Amino acid sequence: MQTQATKRTSQKQVPSFEIGSKTPPGSLVSITQVKGHLRLLRAFHNLRVIVEECKDRRIPAFAAQMDKDSRWVWFITLAIDRFERWVKSLECVPLEKFISKQFPPIDVWMVWHAYLLNPCWYEEDCERLAVLQQLRLLNVFVVASINVGKLAKNQPSQSRITAWHKQTGSFFDPFDAMEELTHKQMECPRCRTRVFVPFVNDNGTGYSEQQFSAICPLPGCRLKITKGNLAVAKFVRDLTESEDGNENYMAGSLFFGNGKRDPRRAKAIKDQLTRSSQFCRKSSSSSNQRIARLDWEKEIKESIGYSWPLLRDAIAIALRDQPEATRTTILSAYEDDSPFSINLISAVLRQGIFTKRINELGWLRPGAFKDSDKLQVLEHALLRYHCFLDLAAASPNLMPVPTIDIDLIWHSHQLMGGRYGVDCELYIDRRVDHPLATEEAILSKALDNTCRAWQSRFHVPYMQCGCPSPDETVFERLIRVLRQYTGSRTRLQASLHPDHIPATHPSLHNAVLDPERGAFGSFGKPAHPQRDEKDLVRLSRPLGVRKKRSKRTDPESPPQLDEGFVAEKMTEEPAPLSPAPPYVGHGFYA
Repeated sequence: MQTQATKRTSQKQVPSFEIGSKTPPGSLVSITQVKGHLRLLRAFHNLRVIVEECKDRRIPAFAAQMDKDSRWVWFITLAIDRFERWVKSLECVPLEKFISKQFPPIDVWMVWHAYLLNPCWYEEDCERLAVLQQLRLLNVFVVASINVGKLAKNQPSQSRITAWHKQTGSFFDPFDAMEELTHKQMECPRCRTRVFVPFVNDNGTGYSEQQFSAICPLPGCRLKITKGNLAVAKFVRDLTESEDGNENYMAGSLFFGNGKRDPRRAKAIKDQLTRSSQFCRKSSSSSNQRIARLDWEKEIKESIGYSWPLLRDAIAIALRDQPEATRTTILSAYEDDSPFSINLISAVLRQGIFTKRINELGWLRPGAFKDSDKLQVLEHALLRYHCFLDLAAASPNLMPVPTIDIDLIWHSHQLMGGRYGVDCELYIDRRVDHPLATEEAILSKALDNTCRAWQSRFHVPYMQCGCPSPDETVFERLIRVLRQYTGSRTRLQASLHPDHIPATHPSLHNAVLDPERGAFGSFGKPAHPQRDEKDLVRLSRPLGVRKKRSKRTDPESPPQLDEGFVAEKMTEEPAPLSPAPPYVGHGFYA
């Protein structure tokens, strides 16, 4: 790889961003876009503070009496309902009209933002779900061009407010909408009667609460409706959907674990399910296609007693020759009645963890990167992100774990909608996914592999925040010493701006710390997203910060967390930096 001549002038050097064997014409993400993303995160952070601390008088009395974590989950649930209304009302229009008439309120943008940051799920849903077809068209032509930071900062125009109300039947301001958003509309899984259930009630069984349940009002049915049998109905509905279209497949089956898209595999999985003895059509009593399909749905649901555990077992048998990871991925898409394949409550909560980390770094403050000295932090973060993509291109089987700075740029790239997928296909030959939740053991191994691969490829430590890198083998140590004497160059510098160093800590907002405590949205036992969030925020701080705050704010760590990979990565001693030449634009790989 050729080196770029460095001019010793007052002009700023523009590095080249190689990804694998290709060189983009420029940075895939601009500084302006990153700053806009930070302004958007600041708006999300401020919104959360208002809700958690009840700083708006329009918050209803019953919500004000909740603890702040429950109140925030309730607010997110309302936002997801508003997001669903919004996507159903969308029309594909030019950018200018979209911004003036259809760009959503901040709470809906928060949900859309979290959805976009799960790129493989998002892209699959935009292909698979009729409700997202207009959004799919907007992804390529509109989303990438939006100045999200400017729109989040500016007051909405009256025409935008009026258009929103006309399209969704809801007030534009989320706090104005609280008064009317009291019930969730759904279908009874058995008789398909329209049911309206409260988001919150006095006995803790409202739709936004962990112990949700409701009784079908139809006298001849009276089914106890739960998230479990709503999930059964959702799965069966997708399974029995007409096979006339080319994009008819089950959620979670389109992308391989490595980000490769394979529609033939997805179709084969659905065929395998529909032909299995657990789900095949036993009889057809009607020539009418719609009635025959409804009969088939009823047949499957009654055969498993509307039971989620029995459905899970039936899927395991039908797909027994598929990898366990494939079955798990498909099952994860069917946890409730939401038309979307991911748990958007969990997605918003986990992105909130990341936003808290960025805020703790001081990066959400207005003017945080106004000075050229501080702007260097974002410039180097951009460079590290392109190296992160280069690492993914060079190591197809690697699950790269980002640091906080890299994750910020990665998120900014994913907010470009369809352009992110196009860039991934062009430069990496697959989608680099951003998983919503990853178990601790898997994330630990992936982080170690990322550190080793980065050190090997770029000859500088991946993390400079005080987290020790994985132990070197004797061979790796010899190679490192040899490179020091042969003068191998790197496009990265050995040390960073002091304000940048804390951001090289691993980004852990997608970590599931302990599967026994219940992952987000699991049916096995009640989920505790708020408790998980607190633990992640506390444990993902550098140890020095944790010790300084522990006596005042942090509870004692549970014993089972003391030996997790997060603790292993944190010491008070700074990580030793191996000698490396200063940054000189771009260099070559060894």
